[in-house]
Amino acid sequence: MLEIRTIINMCKRSVQYFLCALTFLTRIPVPRRWRRFDESYFHGSIYWFPVIGLLLGGILTGLWFLLRWYLTAQVTAALLLVLTVYLTGGLHLDGLMDTADGVYGGRNRDERLAFMKDSYVGAFGVIAVVLVMVLKYSLFSQIDSQLLPYLIAALVLGRQVQVWAQVMFPYARKQGIGTLFSIYGDYGMQMTTTGISLFLLVALLGMTGVGVFIATGVFFYLVAGQLSRLLGGLTGDTYGALCELTEIFVLLTGILLVAIR
Repeated sequence: MLEIRTIINMCKRSVQYFLCALTFLTRIPVPRRWRRFDESYFHGSIYWFPVIGLLLGGILTGLWFLLRWYLTAQVTAALLLVLTVYLTGGLHLDGLMDTADGVYGGRNRDERLAFMKDSYVGAFGVIAVVLVMVLKYSLFSQIDSQLLPYLIAALVLGRQVQVWAQVMFPYARKQGIGTLFSIYGDYGMQMTTTGISLFLLVALLGMTGVGVFIATGVFFYLVAGQLSRLLGGLTGDTYGALCELTEIFVLLTGILLVAIR
């Protein structure tokens, strides 16, 4: 009886972790009574990050199948882009804008972090978000049945790199929303989520998924390493920026791989 009760409690806890990740990473409605999270839930929710990417990818895929018979590729791409922003609440785009303002506007670590914390968006932030939106629209307009698995893979890996960033690089501030997910040095969590993401990529792309996974890891380490050198660590804003850039990288990789087959 005790073991059954323990298993039930573990399942309930796992569901709460999932709902916490869903609430933070998306704008998918979760009933208020299910949104009572303490700090431990934020830590545990990170295990679900790749799965949230899979869920978002599934929703976008469903919309693509629904629209492709009736609308042009360009209109479908625009609607996919709108849905992406709606589902995530622009969370990662906001991080991208703040990161661009800080990295390109500040002359030293303290100035960069101050610019990133400023609630006003600067010129570099606007330029960055416009370029990313144009790139994403262009990539979405190329999606066909061959590229759909890469779309899902992009969303999975976009969330996976956030886990890598939190485990592998220290948090640059003493305070901030990113501290809720402070798992620096938790390589057990990194291995678990990495295994989940790798499994999903192989399921989506076969052995090609392994290559895409490795390439994404290299891309992440180069970009995150440079940001860490500039900022003395990473922040919640840089997690969002890494997510956006990774999604673009994976989609570009997919288009190139499909083109050369």
